[in-house]
Amino acid sequence: MPNVPPSKLLPTAERRFYTPRSTPSEHEQASLIAATFPDIAARVLQDANCTLPLAVTTKVNERGPVTLLVSDPSTPAAAFAPYFDALTTQLNKSFPVGDSPWLPFRLAPNEVQLAIHSLPIAFLYRDPEELFPSLADSIFNSPTVRILAARYLNPNTESRSGKTATLVVVSVHLGYVPPMGSSIRLYSGSRPIKTAYSSNHNTQCRTCRGFGHVAPWCQSKDPVGPLCFVNHTRAQHRCPNPSCPSSRNLKPVLNCCSSSPALCANCGEDHSALHTDCVERPVPPTLSRSPPEAEIIPPSALDAMDTATDGVVQHAPASPTRSLQQAFKIATPRARRLSTILGPQRPPTAQCGLPPLGPPSPSPAPRTASGLAR
Repeated sequence: MPNVPPSKLLPTAERRFYTPRSTPSEHEQASLIAATFPDIAARVLQDANCTLPLAVTTKVNERGPVTLLVSDPSTPAAAFAPYFDALTTQLNKSFPVGDSPWLPFRLAPNEVQLAIHSLPIAFLYRDPEELFPSLADSIFNSPTVRILAARYLNPNTESRSGKTATLVVVSVHLGYVPPMGSSIRLYSGSRPIKTAYSSNHNTQCRTCRGFGHVAPWCQSKDPVGPLCFVNHTRAQHRCPNPSCPSSRNLKPVLNCCSSSPALCANCGEDHSALHTDCVERPVPPTLSRSPPEAEIIPPSALDAMDTATDGVVQHAPASPTRSLQQAFKIATPRARRLSTILGPQRPPTAQCGLPPLGPPSPSPAPRTASGLAR
């Protein structure tokens, strides 16, 4: 790594950009893409007379997205935005994917949702629109952290009737997670902080491969292989046949030979657990109206992104500008016929630079007795 002053070091999330596929699907040439696309990207940048550092690393997620990480620790991914379209075009030309092409590159999420527990309702505004300005000042006065958004976990005002404390979800830059710690002093009291995760009935767990929850909230202790339903991750999947005709003993390949048959963890059929046409996969919501999301507050731990490369793990948060939604947990039961196929099922810190402080948040409007929750 170049000798860069600590103040110039950027969090990994600020040096990462990615492209998803139009239809999530794993790519059979994932290893080849990861190995060769850094040089392909460098040629695209050179042809465009780009003066930025050319070195990037590439990772291909099991669902199809390709992620590029800028190797230079002081160059943000946003600097490459003018070249996103050219990079996407070359990726699709180099590795054709038919009806499921890669979409334009975009910046990786750089925010984290944190849930602050046990906030006294009597000192919070009833109106959700008034919550952010007042809480932003209070949090900045405590750990000197600028929050990007704040909302009640449950926007329904009546849900707090008769209660003395509530839970609020705030959005912060990834670099502010360590300073926030596991608790914060607000309103002269210690308030626990935990990472918040959003999910709905379409969310697929990266541990058990079931639906309706995220990995940090999963009750399963061991990972389930998405290719064969054995207790290992996808990266650890190998063909057990030493003489596999496809020579797939060194990398994960779906259904490479009869010794390594595909087996879905949800329906027991001969496809991967990521198969988009699996009968157990929940039907996506219509475009006209999305179902409410379930906000999940598991023990404090950052969800490992598929693009984690340096020990910094994060979860892609919902946009802080989205409308408030009802928060409740939606559970989707796993396929029951696996019990007859496979027997009983198992029971269901980052160190990085901080973004520069912006101008102080505007002071909240004067409080009135009628504006406070009772």
